[in-house]
Amino acid sequence: MINIGLLGLGTVGKGVVEILNKRQKELEDLTGRKVRVKKILVKNVDKDRGMDLEEGVITGDFEEILNDKDISIIVEVTSDLEESYTYIKKSLSAGKHVVTANKAVVSKYFEELSQLAADKDLAFLYEASVGGGIPVLKPLKEELALNKGIMIQGILNGTCNYILTRMVNEGKDYEEILKIAQDLGYAEADPTADVEGEDTLRKLRILATLVLQGRITEEDILSYGISSITSWDIENIKNMDSTIKLIGEARLTDEGYIALVHPTIIRNDSQFANVDMVFNSIIFRGENVGELKFYGPGAGKLPTANAVLRDVLDIINDSYWKGNPLGTNKLKNANHTFRSRYYIRISGSDKEVLELFQDALDDIISEEGNIAITTKEVLYKEILDRIQSLGIDRDQYFIARIMD
Repeated sequence: MINIGLLGLGTVGKGVVEILNKRQKELEDLTGRKVRVKKILVKNVDKDRGMDLEEGVITGDFEEILNDKDISIIVEVTSDLEESYTYIKKSLSAGKHVVTANKAVVSKYFEELSQLAADKDLAFLYEASVGGGIPVLKPLKEELALNKGIMIQGILNGTCNYILTRMVNEGKDYEEILKIAQDLGYAEADPTADVEGEDTLRKLRILATLVLQGRITEEDILSYGISSITSWDIENIKNMDSTIKLIGEARLTDEGYIALVHPTIIRNDSQFANVDMVFNSIIFRGENVGELKFYGPGAGKLPTANAVLRDVLDIINDSYWKGNPLGTNKLKNANHTFRSRYYIRISGSDKEVLELFQDALDDIISEEGNIAITTKEVLYKEILDRIQSLGIDRDQYFIARIMD
């Protein structure tokens, strides 16, 4: 018997229980043992969960789970940061394997928790924290035994991708599509973490640290979100025979590494152009294998729960990566050297803007009311410095990298 302590019974937690119940026979045939959730931690034990659960399975006391010697695997699927960190650290310290879907806690405490698990000869797995249902982290770890990681790049946030897809396809304004996304449950009531790039940044932090085998923190990543994009920007981008995605990327350069999250204009025939709605896509480039591409649902109850349970199966079958998968490379941040072509739109501005960018201009899209231009290859920092010198509010301009 494999007993699981499940922390959280929200969307993903319910998905875990649902899949385990539905695939019980298959799991027992595969592992030779019955797999069950023995205890579930919730904040309100009296709340109706809309599920048939065994009597006594619900608890409001984490210590009851922690001290249960029959529970060998903790599955953490809460949305809290510091409380989740405490649960995970205590669980590993008590000799229990841990699986989590919480990208915020993995990102913030990646090194500490990875080393604690290695010291205790336990699993600390987090497949569901990046890419939703896509199996990407385990394959990457395996490839890194054979390859020097050179680049990781991807569409990592389903909410942003949904919003941008519908804006491109329907020509509607950002606020209108955001409201639809919120009504459908794709976006939170406060969408800041998604639309300002924070969620993508956390996932990139995890991927980049693994792939480049050195510590890359959240603060090491340049980030810019999509909240100021307009339907007018979308029309301009479509006229460039292109579409737009929020892309996270980290790669080695001659100077060190660059790591960024940017709205990115891509040609309609490019790899990411047809990755639409809540789907994610990730490209890994290794020294020997070249490019590997991953694609699948980036969110959702069952896809995410499925990723969680893949980790659980790896623990049961003893097929997970042993030891600390994080490398010790001393990496130099070279974001200050990052150059690209850019699309820039500044609302309610005058020709002073054109004069400010005169030496960097590639094309003028509009020079009345809304100034819109594309630039030659320039430093990203230089773009920001020039815009900030005008004292323009963040919601009055939009910047997107142009990927050729």
